[in-house]
Amino acid sequence: MSRRRSIYFIANAVWGDLVGGGDIHFFELARGAAAAGYQVFYFGGPALQKHVANAGLPGEVILTETRRRGKINEGSLRGQLQMFLDYVERCARSLSLLRSIGPEDTVYAVTDYWCDSLPAICSRAGRKAMVFHMESPTFGEILRKTRPDVQAGRLASFHYWLSQNFSLRAFRECSSKHLFYLHPQMRARLLDLGYRCGEISPISYGVDTTLAGTVASQEKRYDVCWIGRVHRQKGIDDLLATLESLARGVPGFRALLMGKVEPLLRPRVEALGLGDRVEFSGFVSEADKVRLFKSSRLFLMPSRHEGSPRVVGEALVCGVPVLAYDLPTYKPVFGDLARYVPSFDLGAFQAAAEAIVRESRAGRTYLDGLDLEGFRHGNSWEATREAFLRGLNPSGSGRTGC
Repeated sequence: MSRRRSIYFIANAVWGDLVGGGDIHFFELARGAAAAGYQVFYFGGPALQKHVANAGLPGEVILTETRRRGKINEGSLRGQLQMFLDYVERCARSLSLLRSIGPEDTVYAVTDYWCDSLPAICSRAGRKAMVFHMESPTFGEILRKTRPDVQAGRLASFHYWLSQNFSLRAFRECSSKHLFYLHPQMRARLLDLGYRCGEISPISYGVDTTLAGTVASQEKRYDVCWIGRVHRQKGIDDLLATLESLARGVPGFRALLMGKVEPLLRPRVEALGLGDRVEFSGFVSEADKVRLFKSSRLFLMPSRHEGSPRVVGEALVCGVPVLAYDLPTYKPVFGDLARYVPSFDLGAFQAAAEAIVRESRAGRTYLDGLDLEGFRHGNSWEATREAFLRGLNPSGSGRTGC
């Protein structure tokens, strides 16, 4: 009897208790691979093992770290060094375990971090795949701190830049490879690096359109909502200023802030006199997030930098208008399904937010005449899994031409 084909997801960069967007992405790809008949394995530490169990994912975790580390303060130099050493340990152990991967197997690096890409590159797998999730800052952007996601000490950003550049160049030298990219603008860079057209293909960030369709319409309890983390990249100052402006201009204004942000943002909200206008949800499950999106009239996206933010897609598949700054990464992904104002023009952002809220209160939104069904279908998990499986197919049936 022939051996069942196997796929190995290399996920050494998974380390914390929280599940990020990239984690959700490869969880769904693993489900798709299992449904297609693959025997699924994961390389990673105890944190990954916990997430796989909690998500009910198919397959077996091959531990690349023997014990779960204590909590790490990733914002400190000491914490960043601890994380780096953890990555080294997991990567080294992964390399020692590669004998379990044979030429008939497929391997997939779930990030372009070296601790995921290096084991994939060094494996004997007959088919190798990797994903290019988000462009790192350039060396110049890091040096001058001109991109908002560059960390204050720059060390983490330099690590990100070095890791991504190493992974993309080293993976290029593999035979029988496929690189998935999440943003249309990445394609030109990959071709410039020497990848051939048949070796790369786009893949959606993916949204749970099935869940969005099963949650019933909700009474609009909130005029605006936001979800994220407290970081200067996320435009927190502009978010709070917009809430203050809307509270002055919109009678009975209500806002919802989702995520574990209350300890940091509650004092600032209270200082603005918005304590009775802004509600904090805390951590929300996927089902609760959909319900709360559907309870809102507008999703605010005042970020200073983003790649292909899934949260915008999640709001849109729930039928919620989105307002964002006109960052160059948005329109190639979301087109006219979001509303944009000139980047970092706070006055324009506030005026547009008030206009959309008032329009929604009157029973209309700009989404009424747009093709949301096409967007939902193209970015569903079903379509994303299909794109993944096509890319894994060495026959070339899923390849795209130049």
